[in-house]
Amino acid sequence: MRIAICDDEQIYIDDIAHHLDSFSTDNNIDFEKSIFTDSQELLKSNIKFDIAILDVEMNNINGIKLGEELRKINPHIILIYVTAHRKYLDDALNLNAVRFFEKPIDSQRFYKGLKDAIKRIDNSTINFYLKDRKNTERISAQDIIFVEIEKRKTKVVTHAKEYHSDHQMSFWRDNLASTIFISPHKSYIINFNYITSYKRNCIILDNKYAVNIARNRQADFYKKFMRFMEGK
Repeated sequence: MRIAICDDEQIYIDDIAHHLDSFSTDNNIDFEKSIFTDSQELLKSNIKFDIAILDVEMNNINGIKLGEELRKINPHIILIYVTAHRKYLDDALNLNAVRFFEKPIDSQRFYKGLKDAIKRIDNSTINFYLKDRKNTERISAQDIIFVEIEKRKTKVVTHAKEYHSDHQMSFWRDNLASTIFISPHKSYIINFNYITSYKRNCIILDNKYAVNIARNRQADFYKKFMRFMEGK
């Protein structure tokens, strides 16, 4: 699993690397770590990272902007922010889905966040076969932006195209059980990773799809989204 660490202070890089090494040993997981002290160097990298652990306050490009650019390169990357200031959480809320940890890092919370991130990566590799006209195509769960009820069937929207599935919504609720999926409305299941804007009663997915949050689900949605963001 490829992980990028980007922080302009060596003391925090060493601390994060130490936590990753401890987690790797305890959980028998191999991490391929790449260290960056400059955000521009990370953007120039040709490596497709699974996870990026970013400081928020950096010279050149700050962590929030860096996360936006990394999302353009790899929409599936999991972003983890570390910062000494919780005030940046509001900025992170509008950057799809991230983990957010305050400095100094709380070990147990950080390990729990890593486990959840790895679980999301593992769960998001589930494949489905969907008919597209006369062809049958395989799609991965991580590529699904949202599923919508369409009469008695469902519409599955990905970056590549839209699919019309014979499966009912109950099928998708059972199979999209990863923590990256939630139902903000009875007619939708959405992928947290594609949220690009969030308001109390509406979210924007992938910068173009507007989905309403049902009134009776707004409090629960906010709670789960915040927990998802913070890795709790």
